Amino acid sequence: MSETNANRPELPPLLGSRDAYQERLNKILPKSITGVTSTANPAAAAIAFVAMYVGSIENENPIRPSTVTWMSDAIAAHREEHIRYAYYEAAVSKDGEKAVRQMCDIWEIDRGTPWYAGNSREQVRDESLKELRNNGAVLTATQIPTTSQRPRYTLEPGFASLLLPGLPEEELDEQIRVWQSTHLTPTGRRRAAIQNDPSRSADSVTVHLPDGGSRTLHAGPSSVILKALLEHFATKLDQPSLLFVSQPGEKVNLLDGQGLASMGLEVDQTRLLPDCLLADLATDRDTFWFIEVVASDGPITEERKHDLLQWATSQGLQEDRCRFLTAFRSRTASEAKRALPQLARGSYAWFSDEPDALLAWDDLNLT
Repeated sequence: MSETNANRPELPPLLGSRDAYQERLNKILPKSITGVTSTANPAAAAIAFVAMYVGSIENENPIRPSTVTWMSDAIAAHREEHIRYAYYEAAVSKDGEKAVRQMCDIWEIDRGTPWYAGNSREQVRDESLKELRNNGAVLTATQIPTTSQRPRYTLEPGFASLLLPGLPEEELDEQIRVWQSTHLTPTGRRRAAIQNDPSRSADSVTVHLPDGGSRTLHAGPSSVILKALLEHFATKLDQPSLLFVSQPGEKVNLLDGQGLASMGLEVDQTRLLPDCLLADLATDRDTFWFIEVVASDGPITEERKHDLLQWATSQGLQEDRCRFLTAFRSRTASEAKRALPQLARGSYAWFSDEPDALLAWDDLNLT
């Protein structure tokens, strides 16, 4: 793309409306090929429109779900390049929707009604974005931690070229056929899965497991803490065995699932899973460790401990064999200072910068 005098890439030309993008998507990613409606539904059309509107292609101008949900018909009607860039900068800023409103005031344009309510990002992210990624149409910046709010999604450049206006129908149909032949095949979908796999990022975290082997975790501060815990704390158990490690957006790992099943344990992965489950298999200990890793929030509170204990006893585990641990980066970290007053009694805290120490919080008993 050529550069503007502001040293920014020239934004691509747009189709006439969201409906036009949905019509185009029905040609490129129809349900008859993808097996789902969410690659060519209104939410997918909104994603395609906004991505093209702000020039979110390959490594340029990544978006997040809210970049889509905060768009409105009133803003979309403005095709001037400075408005399109102004919307992008506002929508990905830390001030979020407030910045979008301020942008409209500065440029004296109508804010209009956002396309989606503030609590409906999941429809965009968990349905259409997910399936567009699965089919190779959307790329993900895997080096960004999965828990981060930073924008991470862009259109695959070949797919973006199919969304341009002005292509003769026969030429468009041929380009779509070529793109489909390389992206909507089993090998094409496998390439997309590999490209979007956070564990394959250069910033991913490799952990040496206490009971042998290794595992690659998604990039991010939680994984760094978890690595330290598994490589230092866990080795202090007599016979440590890793039963489960949680990763954002991921179902139970196949190997973890097999291990849990072999113990007769059933996990409700929609609500119960802690960040890590460890067992000490030594016969004189026979303990089960529930572990939460706090890089921002989520310690083992009284409520969380109660829920985990309820599950444990329903699975035949003895309450006095259950242990509860919250892992932090440091005692001086802000997230630790916020979380420590919330810790459940009868639980422990561990800090990765002091790996040889363990903090216990329990009832006073001097007898």
